[in-house]
Amino acid sequence: MLTRTRAALVPVVAVVLLVAGCAGRPGGTAAGDPSASVTPTAACPIVEGQEMPSDCVPYDGEAAMAQNDAYRQRFEPGEESRAEVEPQRVAAQDALASLVGGPLSVGAVHDALEAAGFDPDVPWVEAAGDPAAPSSIGVIISVGGLCLVGTLDADHAEVETDGMIADGGCVPAQ
Repeated sequence: MLTRTRAALVPVVAVVLLVAGCAGRPGGTAAGDPSASVTPTAACPIVEGQEMPSDCVPYDGEAAMAQNDAYRQRFEPGEESRAEVEPQRVAAQDALASLVGGPLSVGAVHDALEAAGFDPDVPWVEAAGDPAAPSSIGVIISVGGLCLVGTLDADHAEVETDGMIADGGCVPAQ
């Protein structure tokens, strides 16, 4: 009989202990207590002239976006580096200039750059606007640790020497 009583008391005692552990403690803070500390539950952008809710962690959205795009910033190349890749820049400029006035196509740009001596797998070429009838075409070519960045439209072609972007390449991640 003693064993049955003990077996019946064990669950009852366990439930009492669990309930006691969940009960409020004297001196604890209640939800309505103004002196209670609030635990932040959300991140809220800082807006000038607007009060921040007490349950928010403030952040500067514009600063966060600037940091997010930092990998796209280009390094400024030195004059000596520019001079080293000038022959390739001129070749790319002449290749794009030969296409001014004709129909714009990514294939024609690739063909012209290959004819100018560029590896066909190296240039990044992208049409702007409607792919069937682009308004302009952008070109980026990695050469000697620098980038040749060019544009071609119906009236104009231009290629400039620029530095690599912060992530170490010429073409930003898409």
